[in-house]
Amino acid sequence: MIALDSWRVPGYETKIKVSMPLPNEDLSGLGSFTLDGEEGVKPAIVNVITKIKFDESDELEALVTKAKALDENGARIIYTITSDVTGAYKIRKGKFHGEVSATPDDEQHLWIVQFKLKEQLSTGERVQQQIDGTAAENSTAQATSGHTNIVNAFAEVTGP
Repeated sequence: MIALDSWRVPGYETKIKVSMPLPNEDLSGLGSFTLDGEEGVKPAIVNVITKIKFDESDELEALVTKAKALDENGARIIYTITSDVTGAYKIRKGKFHGEVSATPDDEQHLWIVQFKLKEQLSTGERVQQQIDGTAAENSTAQATSGHTNIVNAFAEVTGP
């Protein structure tokens, strides 16, 4: 089972697959070393496949409505994701990403529905925000009025 903002994704025989890219760059050069350059943890992708019966088209319509929903700024809505596997990956927020498809299966009288959610505000992003916030708190602003101060000092001087 998977839920978005406490709304249970419709269907049955739901399968959830999470992939989390861990990219790196080959730094071995011409030697035989196996050196890699780590490039951080990228946002995870949650792949969902579920089946919705033809006579429950209102559930498919509700899912499509969720996928197309926009906030007041015209961006896709970020949902709180709840499922066992996303919890294990510490994925809390995500938005629809890529394609939402519904393939009819006439023999079983159902749609096979597939969609992806891309992680938003990942652990890596939150850590970076904390680092950026700490750096901003610990930094000292540079003087920006130095030139003005010198010009004013010359203006105040009297003499030939």
